[in-house]
Amino acid sequence: MGQSRQNRNLIGRMGAVNEHRTPAWIVPLLILGLLSVSTAAVLVRLAGRAIPGEAGLDGLSVDDSLAIAFWRISLASVLLLPCWLSSERRRAIRALPRHQKIRLLIGGFLLGMHFALWLSSLAYTSVASSVLLVTTTPIWVGLLSPWVVGERPSGRTWLGIAIALIGAIVVALQPSPSASGSHALLGNALALGGALAASGYLMLGRRLRTSLDFLAYTGATLAGAWLVLAVTVLAMGITAWGYSAAAWGLLVVLALVPQLLGHGSLTFVLRWIGAEVVAVVLLGEPIGAAVLAWLVLGELPERSVLLGGPLLLAGLAIVLSGGISRPAPDSSGELTEQNHPDAMGT
Repeated sequence: MGQSRQNRNLIGRMGAVNEHRTPAWIVPLLILGLLSVSTAAVLVRLAGRAIPGEAGLDGLSVDDSLAIAFWRISLASVLLLPCWLSSERRRAIRALPRHQKIRLLIGGFLLGMHFALWLSSLAYTSVASSVLLVTTTPIWVGLLSPWVVGERPSGRTWLGIAIALIGAIVVALQPSPSASGSHALLGNALALGGALAASGYLMLGRRLRTSLDFLAYTGATLAGAWLVLAVTVLAMGITAWGYSAAAWGLLVVLALVPQLLGHGSLTFVLRWIGAEVVAVVLLGEPIGAAVLAWLVLGELPERSVLLGGPLLLAGLAIVLSGGISRPAPDSSGELTEQNHPDAMGT
């Protein structure tokens, strides 16, 4: 009888292991998410070509970039609107303490700044430089976490930050041959500013996601980002309408592919795999974006990217391996989404 009980216990443990086994479709979905977010920068440049005006790099001006950012968030918000009309999600937001609501507002502001700064960088510097620098969010999360969220990075994380910073300096301070030196430096600075804004958004999200589900949190922060971009477009007198059918088509694709399909896929898989896996997968985004820029735009990566890029990505990989924990299973046996990846796709 004792042997029979042991056998039943063993079978039960084996069943539990099978329940927690990663589904076979996770890897294809990760690849789909990576490929989708990698299209963002090239789609922005193509949309800039379709919008009238020749100012900026490859026909993309700062005004165009801000208008594109506005429509990217607007169209994505409209497509997700049915998910946000839930009375339960609205009640969850209203039930937040005052300090949490303030954090939610700041998170939305920072998300809007991320898109405004990063898309504007593409008017001045190459796709490869811009995407490499905007993916440095793990560096700034590691540096700022002790003061913002009270988390102290490990020794491995500090080593990774040092290596990644060397690579970022090489990429940022070497002008792109596709633009004048001063403009390229400005574009690189804007991309780094976008990374800093994204890091603030991610760190605030760590605390807020314990109180809100994914759609409630995403809906609220996207609404804040939309407000930031709408005010910016109005204040600067930017014309954000009257585009050709080709331009509107590219704007819709930008909202559907990198924003919803890319970000949605990478966030969805967090229910089954750790945030560190998604964050490491996102290190492939600069490579994918650079390859697409070469194939679609004829833009070859500059020497600084080839020299500093590998250092930057290696440092980020070390940071991610030393500073992110796997989310714990919830009562249903699935992994929760409380932990964000400390990298944020474009």
